[in-house]
Amino acid sequence: MSSLYINEYGATLGVVNERLQVRRKGKVVQEMPALHLERVVLMTPANITLPAVQFLMERGIDIAYLSPNGTYYGRFSRGEGKSVEQRLAQFQKFLDPAFRLTLAKTFIQGKLQNMIALWRSSRRPAGAEAELHTLRKILKNMENAPSLESLLGFEGAASAAHFQLLRKILPRPWHFPIRHPHPPPDPVNAMLSLGYTLLYSRMSGLLHMLGLDPYLGFFHERKHGHAALASDMIEEWRAPLVDTVILNMINHQQITVDDFHKHGGACRMAKPALQKFIAAFEQRLQQSQTWSAIHDSGDPIGGLEGQVRQLIRVLLGKQKEYVAVKV
Repeated sequence: MSSLYINEYGATLGVVNERLQVRRKGKVVQEMPALHLERVVLMTPANITLPAVQFLMERGIDIAYLSPNGTYYGRFSRGEGKSVEQRLAQFQKFLDPAFRLTLAKTFIQGKLQNMIALWRSSRRPAGAEAELHTLRKILKNMENAPSLESLLGFEGAASAAHFQLLRKILPRPWHFPIRHPHPPPDPVNAMLSLGYTLLYSRMSGLLHMLGLDPYLGFFHERKHGHAALASDMIEEWRAPLVDTVILNMINHQQITVDDFHKHGGACRMAKPALQKFIAAFEQRLQQSQTWSAIHDSGDPIGGLEGQVRQLIRVLLGKQKEYVAVKV
């Protein structure tokens, strides 16, 4: 499945002969058949014709709204209302503190395992062993975390060590002093924020499509407008999907600091660089469809969808425990 990204200011999305067309000033700038389309992502102010909206909703194709620098605004989708059993199971498990803590630990353990795997496979700078040791120690100690609050502390310490490693490994023009999501003040933060937002948006849509409530999470706290379960489930995917793309693009000089500019206090990618980043992210996402966790089910589906289906089986009692993907 693929996504159609619209980042042309003043564009109009319409439909012609079962194909989606993006026009600007009367000219077709993008065109895509709907057959394998999963979502439309609007990253700039654009118009959508009523026939196009009806066409997308009839086929269950979501419309997601993001800002140019990666802030997630929301999504428009067709509500199915066919997943009462799954949502009831999700609500019941949410009320079980022991289940919540166990599942949350698995999410964060998966996150750390994939962080460590990323740095093991990367050319590490001198002095990087201290942060790697910290990550391994946190991974070992978090097994005994007595509460979600203590687990949050472990996760925060691990993220700090991870981003410190990222600062050390990147060449000087790419230095960033601190992880600052919104507004991103520098090119690295801009790519991290955009990549994580694309991942969050994709996971939120999958959860809705497969019949879970994206807003009721097990690790992240409930907050108005925040899809907490989507945030839970992208934890294990951040390093292998987003951070890896950023490192690869920088190391292979597919993007430079000159591809960014400041606008209203936020650092943004120029349009050609944005298109390159999105293409690299989508390619990595396609690769992830072959990655799956080893668990007690014969379901062969991999990637993000496989993880959501695995969680559903756990919630319904059809699988013993949730297993994070190890890349």
